[in-house]
Amino acid sequence: MKIFVTGASGTLGGYILRELLNSGHTVTNFDREPSPIEGVKYVEGDITNPEQLFKAVLGHDAIIHLAAIPGPGRATPDQMMQINVIGILNVLEAAHKADAKKLVFASSGAATGFTFQKYKVLPEYLPLDENHPCHPHDDYGLSKLLGEITCKRYSDAYGMHTICLRINNNWYVDREGAEVAVGSSWAKQSQFTVEDLWTKRYRKTIEDPDGEWTIPGPPPPHNVLWSFTDARDAAQAFRLAVENDSILHDVFLINGDDTCSLIETQDLIDRYYPGVPIKATLNGHASLWSHEKATRLLNYNPRFTWRESDFSNWLNGLEDTERQKKAE
Repeated sequence: MKIFVTGASGTLGGYILRELLNSGHTVTNFDREPSPIEGVKYVEGDITNPEQLFKAVLGHDAIIHLAAIPGPGRATPDQMMQINVIGILNVLEAAHKADAKKLVFASSGAATGFTFQKYKVLPEYLPLDENHPCHPHDDYGLSKLLGEITCKRYSDAYGMHTICLRINNNWYVDREGAEVAVGSSWAKQSQFTVEDLWTKRYRKTIEDPDGEWTIPGPPPPHNVLWSFTDARDAAQAFRLAVENDSILHDVFLINGDDTCSLIETQDLIDRYYPGVPIKATLNGHASLWSHEKATRLLNYNPRFTWRESDFSNWLNGLEDTERQKKAE
């Protein structure tokens, strides 16, 4: 399949490009700068330019739309809507005119309202699933929810296959993939090394469950209900979605099987959400976000956990060194 990917030079893009190439697809990256992944055709472009976008999409079978402002505080509200909402509209219109039959949209768990909220929000039940009401609290989450609605409109009007994946708290815990992610167009602005990412983001998340949220930046773990998704699993979900021929339109939560917390899930619920109805058995560190629908309809099955990863090996070694220094 000839697949057109917008924004594939971003932090998650490298994972998705490798997943598609390894599955035998021909891939074009449409972005403002190239990706270091070899074997991908690169077309420089901007999703806010409809004519440029249409010309680039011609000849492709399917589109994966990643290009976006990736969180609140990185743009004004009008810029957020222009790029994230008008952007997906431009991509859908280009796909329709170019007769590309499928589009997979990178939505976000923020569309539900449980990511960038500024105050505590009680879920109606746990684990969250696609039927839970959506109440985004920020312009980013709103832009993603509007993008999902726009996708449905093109499916209803033109029969275009659109699948929206609410990707959720992607972690880059394999050394090879993390090296590409920290060099991406957005991440390199922070001048992070892999060790910086693992220390300032992931280790802090694990050790400081009540951390404060500084905009722009990742939300504290309790805001995202301790969600965790290995980026390799997120990439698997995009491949499965773009290869799917049976779904006309749908929305899926994509996440891992476990949380990003050292505290067991029932203890988290007792501490933060006592009294919230529980709809499924949540043993050990089971996720508070359900991927049952994606497993059932897309055959999505998470393969990775941060607890057994290059990151966890690095963290264990670092903690051993710190303990030895304290003992000396």
